[in-house]
Amino acid sequence: MKTVIHVITPIITRGIRQLDDLRELERPDLEVRHSLLDKGPASIESEFDEALSVPDTITKAMRAQREGAHAIVIDCMGDPGLDACREAVSVPVLGPCQSSMHAAGLLAHSFGFITVLGRLRPLIDNMASKYGLSAKYASFQAIDIPVLEISDDVEELNEALTDKALTAVQRDGADALILGCTGFLGCAAAMRRGLLDAGLDVPVIDPIPLTVHMADTLIKTGLSHSKRTWPIPEIKALAGYDLPGFSV
Repeated sequence: MKTVIHVITPIITRGIRQLDDLRELERPDLEVRHSLLDKGPASIESEFDEALSVPDTITKAMRAQREGAHAIVIDCMGDPGLDACREAVSVPVLGPCQSSMHAAGLLAHSFGFITVLGRLRPLIDNMASKYGLSAKYASFQAIDIPVLEISDDVEELNEALTDKALTAVQRDGADALILGCTGFLGCAAAMRRGLLDAGLDVPVIDPIPLTVHMADTLIKTGLSHSKRTWPIPEIKALAGYDLPGFSV
């Protein structure tokens, strides 16, 4: 059976993520589908942006399940709507931040998180605590390039990420690194080379490939999230939302 994994990019900006970006993750037995939001923020760089992205993320997750997806990946390191989507659907729903932090905890005793803007530190600190990994969370670094500008100069981006990676490892003691924005897709190889050139052999996690393959593993082993932890919501009156099966 071919596995179908649906990636939801929870913003409205066209072109920032395209299905072609994900094609290299496909195999004869693995199909990747993709959707953007119709309603929501241009990018996610705050709790405010995340909150605005959640309603249509839920809608897209429900639609993906109806259209045959075996698992859903939310394409943002804030994991927006992760818990709500797990309540709304029965197929596995994975967030790249939770997946990457737990993988980093498997690969090393400490990890660093390198993202776009310094203002995200409280959000990421809170997520490390929520996911039970504060003790292994050694470093937060930001390159101070907004999400919508990270593709403007790839060479500059890779240099900035590598510089922050060296700081996270050499100064802060991180023994694994997480690319802290899914817009950094494909940058892990350059970071890894820069670290090795400095004599630092530490893993660099590219969140979207990792999370897609984790979702595939869950499907192949017949696992999904617990409905005791994320029970199906009660049916009630909902104003302004088109959520088949969840409103009267």
